[in-house]
Amino acid sequence: MEKLLLEIGAEEIPAGYIAPALKALSTTLKNKLSAARIACGEAHVYGTPRHLAVVIHNVATRQKTVTTEVLGPPQKVAYDGAGNPTVAVQKFAEKVGVDVRSLKVKKTEKGSYVCAKVVERGLATRTILKQMLPEAILSIPFPKTMKWGELNITFARPIHSILALLGSQVVPFQLGNIKSGRTTFGHSFMQPSKIKISEPEEYVDKLRSVQVVVDMAERKQETAREIEAAAASV
Repeated sequence: MEKLLLEIGAEEIPAGYIAPALKALSTTLKNKLSAARIACGEAHVYGTPRHLAVVIHNVATRQKTVTTEVLGPPQKVAYDGAGNPTVAVQKFAEKVGVDVRSLKVKKTEKGSYVCAKVVERGLATRTILKQMLPEAILSIPFPKTMKWGELNITFARPIHSILALLGSQVVPFQLGNIKSGRTTFGHSFMQPSKIKISEPEEYVDKLRSVQVVVDMAERKQETAREIEAAAASV
């Protein structure tokens, strides 16, 4: 199990857009992971006007392998009088991707039918995420979106960076002209330089070190403390 971290770095997004966008993004990611047979745990969201981030805990590193039974032609059509497979059953075996010799006969209410056990092996989660993450980013519902440059994508504001990690590994993909990686950026004028994130666990602290408090509850409490201190001084 690994942690999945996705952060979208953008130009200043309106404050009212942030919480709904993060809720939608985290819900979409969890639903997509579930639909792809990838187990996952809780999602935590982090946000500022220039950083939208989701961390999903306990993400399986592979899809779950599933085995299904597929019914084919009736037994009387599948084999000739000598018990040899007919063209009909050979085509069925090719269609479901199994050896015709592995087929069994299953009795049903409607009679005896040829049956195949089809095993769908799970792919690596990182492979699935390459397509899933850009789809999830572009699906975020904003009250208003915009285009920029000559790119054929829209977002609340122009995207400048994408941080995508599964554990310590980058999930590589491209969205518009931005390639995903392991870098984000600090406060826009106090410490605007890029910083490298090695793994999801260090995300919050690394950003705090460059004057960005991405935990919204923490930022609210800190703001309230500063307001109270300023009020007490007068």
